[in-house]
Amino acid sequence: MQSFQNFFSRHAKEYASSENRIKAKDLDLLVAMLNPKNTEKALDLGTGPGFVAFRMAEKVSISVGLDFTENMLDIAARKALSVSNTVFVKGDATSIPFPDETFDIVTCRRAAHHIKNKEKLIKEVRRVLKKDGKFGLTDNLKPIGDKLGIMNKMEIARDSTYMGAISLNQWFKLFKENAFRVDDFTTFDIRETFDSWLSPVSKNSPGGKKARVILNNNLNYFKEIFGYKKDMDSFNKTRFIIVARK
Repeated sequence: MQSFQNFFSRHAKEYASSENRIKAKDLDLLVAMLNPKNTEKALDLGTGPGFVAFRMAEKVSISVGLDFTENMLDIAARKALSVSNTVFVKGDATSIPFPDETFDIVTCRRAAHHIKNKEKLIKEVRRVLKKDGKFGLTDNLKPIGDKLGIMNKMEIARDSTYMGAISLNQWFKLFKENAFRVDDFTTFDIRETFDSWLSPVSKNSPGGKKARVILNNNLNYFKEIFGYKKDMDSFNKTRFIIVARK
């Protein structure tokens, strides 16, 4: 947990201004698929500087953001001074500091890959959701063709707090085993340059250099599995969104 806090404390300011997190397809789609109502209470896990929490605040009565990194929460709290229905709380997504059946909606955007015990996350979400409450989850998807797990290795090189992405079938299995029903889901590819994917980590940092070595040593593999284009130094990544109901 300490390494997690160190990484995100170090990069909080850059993360908060990252264009590929502020203006991104997954944020718009997640909110649209959840169809939040103005009578509902929402909780965003791993909220960071509050991208989802602030968007949800436009739709719901109360929007709460939870994160474990104080520097991230400081940025979010300063923004929240002008948003009356948004609150930010320090806490762990696998031990949520709220009573049972508190929220109508729980979200988790691009944070599940930092959680090793994903079943514990789902159990906690179910606990704090009201009956018929919705869980909106979006994250990286383990590529079907990546038999060598190269993308996870490159992600870990970039960020040692990365615990790994899993497949859509693995997520479906976890939801079913924990008494959720999947209402809706979608997957989509995005094309990222190496530098935009690496952000907020510098390409000259140890993690940036290590990730570049992995890419350079597996160029043909990246061309085949991820559609790597050398002239653009870019590749495809797959993300998913699942909306599941308690």
